[in-house]
Amino acid sequence: MRSTFTVLFYINKSKIKKNGKCPVFGRITVDGKVAQFSTGEEIEPGLWSASDGCSNGRNKVGKEINRRLEQYREDIDQHYNRQIERNGYVTAESLKNAIQEIGRDEAMLLKEFLAQNEEIHQSIGITHTASTYRAYTVAYESLKRFVHDKYEPGDIAFNELDYSFIEDYVFYMKTNRGLAAKTVYTQVKFIKRLLQRAVHKGIISRHPFPDYVPDSSPVIRRWLSKEELDKIMGTSLQKKNMNFIRNLFVFASFTGLAYVDLYNLKQENIVTDRDGNTWIHQKRAKTGTEAHIPLLDIPLRILEKYRGTCKDGKVFDLPGYSVAR
Repeated sequence: MRSTFTVLFYINKSKIKKNGKCPVFGRITVDGKVAQFSTGEEIEPGLWSASDGCSNGRNKVGKEINRRLEQYREDIDQHYNRQIERNGYVTAESLKNAIQEIGRDEAMLLKEFLAQNEEIHQSIGITHTASTYRAYTVAYESLKRFVHDKYEPGDIAFNELDYSFIEDYVFYMKTNRGLAAKTVYTQVKFIKRLLQRAVHKGIISRHPFPDYVPDSSPVIRRWLSKEELDKIMGTSLQKKNMNFIRNLFVFASFTGLAYVDLYNLKQENIVTDRDGNTWIHQKRAKTGTEAHIPLLDIPLRILEKYRGTCKDGKVFDLPGYSVAR
């Protein structure tokens, strides 16, 4: 529904200048809210029609003032339509800022992405991990390449984002960079999170593409069969590091632990109950939930094999995920 929207021009007779002229002001009203601005024009009070909101003079000067005021009116109307289309709402103040070119660079996509990443960096060890920060940094660099290639100023305003923007970015990642569908999907998630953050901060009133999901081939996931797992466990491996990797994989298969949880696993997480059963009690890194995992004979033998081989009380001597990958 269109807002109540008017533009009126008037003069302030209490501010007559030494040359006998008064300044011409504009008043924008949207849904009862008013914003006023100076047009930079001035006119003699006797040549102004208060009822028409324009000059009543028929000379060249009066006609020129009316032409410029009409241009103001057209510009404001264009800004109104543009803001409604992009943001879903408009205010008198935002229209005033638009015609005066105020705040044009205050809400830029890459600038806000950097601010978000800095907040994540500051919260490492509190609410985020170093690996999460690295993932956001990679996402920022990927988006920056695209924006720098496509947009002349090297950034893009939030209110310019639309469905075609995300489609163009996905096409760019698939063709120019040759990224896999899963990677493209992940990069899109980072942008959607950033836009949701912008909505919460009041930078934009609504998400420009909340339901967008890039096309991708379905990923078929399946469990290892018992025969396949037996084959992995029974394969003879000569190299010590390959044998360790295989044992780690088998341990993860029996316990369901992700790599980061194996990396964080400490001897203090291995507990034995009153019945003699051994368990893993550990907080999962990704979800923060407590996991209570019973240990069967095979993972117990793997634990025993590597007992005492690590410092800092860890169970397995593992590098960080980025190195292991």
